[in-house]
Amino acid sequence: MKFLKSLCLTILLFASFGLSSCASKGKQEEPKKEDDSSTILEEPKENIEYLGLNVTYTSTELETGSVEDTVDRIYDSVVAIDAYINNQHYGSGSGVLFGYDEKFSYIATCHHVIDGCQSFKVILSNNEAYDGKLVGGDAESDIAVLSLEKTGLTYATWYEDTEKLRLGASVICIGNPLGTLPGSVSTGVVSYKNRVIQVDDYHAMKLIQTDVAINSGNSGGGLFNAAGALIGIVNAKYSSSGIEGLGFAIPANQAREIIDSILKTAKYSLEKNQWETGYVEGRWEIGFSLGYGGYGFVRTIIGIASAATNPTHSDYGKLQANDKLNAITITYKDSTKEIKSLTNITAQTTTIEDIYKFIYTADLSLGDVITFDITRGNENLSVEIPLIQYRYTI
Repeated sequence: MKFLKSLCLTILLFASFGLSSCASKGKQEEPKKEDDSSTILEEPKENIEYLGLNVTYTSTELETGSVEDTVDRIYDSVVAIDAYINNQHYGSGSGVLFGYDEKFSYIATCHHVIDGCQSFKVILSNNEAYDGKLVGGDAESDIAVLSLEKTGLTYATWYEDTEKLRLGASVICIGNPLGTLPGSVSTGVVSYKNRVIQVDDYHAMKLIQTDVAINSGNSGGGLFNAAGALIGIVNAKYSSSGIEGLGFAIPANQAREIIDSILKTAKYSLEKNQWETGYVEGRWEIGFSLGYGGYGFVRTIIGIASAATNPTHSDYGKLQANDKLNAITITYKDSTKEIKSLTNITAQTTTIEDIYKFIYTADLSLGDVITFDITRGNENLSVEIPLIQYRYTI
């Protein structure tokens, strides 16, 4: 699904745009034994272009030691990510190495760190830099996966069940605050386990709340328990005058579910040396944006300001910029659900928010149909848009 990207004013998502965030400690470990691996790639087969991924996750609970010992053990699993558009540095964030196969190591990060960017550099804690390839991303959960063509690194161990976290439990965050303080370590506690945070007008997330110091550049990095197990992917904080110690992370339970779906649906092309990106099954997305039109300073119509650009947008190639919206009807694949309609759409009686709300609160799923009654030039048209599987691509 696509949700409006207008975040609540007090919530910040922490990619560090325009700032670098490199870690600086050098240490590498041998690959874990097969029964500890987080990902397994099928053996190459002749004349088969794409290789499918089989994924498993460890559920090891590590013994608790001193903070110093824990940090020493997990430090190198956190990496820096530089993102580029047209070969120009656009922003930076963090990531966590969580598994490997015969060819790649895999990195969990936040979707907003990589969103809209075309290429990536992954910087290890010893300052070695490698090209990162997008395996897949999911905006709704704010999770993305990159691959790195190097193995034998340090990999984080997922905590088995974040529902078992206890309030007040000690946590460790390793990241790159402000993008200028690489490899910084901060500590705190779990303040709340499943805090519901409103990300935009129609989308809420259940996140781990913590008082650990989180700043721009930490986004996509790891939140670890005192034993060194990965309990969350850092993604946001409240930021306002007088507010301190309100940071958030995507729980490991949620992150693993999304990552598992991305890896199971991703395919790697040996010939093209790139990924056909994975996706979360059941996601749909409408790619248009709305705008006002009319005469002079009077807004009289609501229409399409920009059209879908991704072939897996459900409305790709169906709506055009400057199409005027007159009415919208939703027909569900489940015939027992009642048809919904929004009629007489004009800028004088309807707001753009009314239209987004109508669509994104309608409990839609793949196979449902949105029908747009539009005016294109001097012609009135009825455009049917069946919702299809969305796959994020760059």
